[in-house]
Amino acid sequence: MSTPVRATRLVLALFALLALPLLLLPPSAAAQPARKLAVIFPGTVQDADFNAVGHIGMIEVKKQLGVEVAFSENVSVADAERVTREYIGAGYGMLAFHGGQFVTVTRKLAPQFQDVVFVMQSTGPIPDLPPNVWNIGRKWYRGFYPLGVLAALSTKTNKVGFIAGIRLPDFTAQINSVQQAIKEHNPKASLVYAFTGDQNDPVKARQAAEAQIGSGVDFIVIAVNLGTYGILEAAQAAKSRVLLTTFTTDKYELAPKVLTASLLADYRKPFVEIVRRVLAGERGGYYEFKPGTGMDLSPIRNVPAEVSATVTAVFAEVVAGKDLPEIMDRIVTP
Repeated sequence: MSTPVRATRLVLALFALLALPLLLLPPSAAAQPARKLAVIFPGTVQDADFNAVGHIGMIEVKKQLGVEVAFSENVSVADAERVTREYIGAGYGMLAFHGGQFVTVTRKLAPQFQDVVFVMQSTGPIPDLPPNVWNIGRKWYRGFYPLGVLAALSTKTNKVGFIAGIRLPDFTAQINSVQQAIKEHNPKASLVYAFTGDQNDPVKARQAAEAQIGSGVDFIVIAVNLGTYGILEAAQAAKSRVLLTTFTTDKYELAPKVLTASLLADYRKPFVEIVRRVLAGERGGYYEFKPGTGMDLSPIRNVPAEVSATVTAVFAEVVAGKDLPEIMDRIVTP
């Protein structure tokens, strides 16, 4: 046998020996994505609201799991694909979209980059998602039911307001949940709602609040982000007392005379659990984000003790699994 042939066979044998450990690895370990997580935010992470709590969740992933992290803020839906491709090109193996408006771009890109794990948010389970997608199903409506009970038991005029920004299924379900709470706990009260078209426009939100207050509303359930500041201004400037609830973060110190409670969102829980499971080999799955698994109720202020006790008890019932219908396709009128 000639020397070149022997050399070739020797090289092939060595290659086979080197490759053997990789072949013996379990599929989950062999397919594990790079330990680099990029999060795409629709707004600024300095908003002390939805984007800020997402950023805190990302930092917690780095702290607990030692994952390299990066983020982009103020990313529009139209620009999300470009930003995502840039992160993938830079070697990021996990891409998370912090917002329910990125489902379409996730569906488009996940099949094209099967070695990357995508994390998105939606209103609940979605059939036929690519196998490399984690879906955080946000059940905001369950947390808004206790806020509706608080409004129903606190209103003096029997007129409750609800102000949201973008008309997404999440907010439709929230309105219906508040409507149900009012019907069950104060049938004499009625609900009026408004969509400003922007979660972060204080001027539009203040205008909506002023219109509702002018019609006799004395309790407003807030479902906007930075737009909250405009509603706070309207409530504080009102001639008669107007109480408010907020969500995502506790904003009591901004308006201690009118704020009652906030539905708190802790994204550290879902982010850490999902990334931990990804690193363990689970490339896709579902996490339900609801009271008890990331949502909590702040202290309740500016209402009688018996009202606070009732709302606290109702929230505990919701955490325990109270049956509440989720209606996202239409707003149900009484």
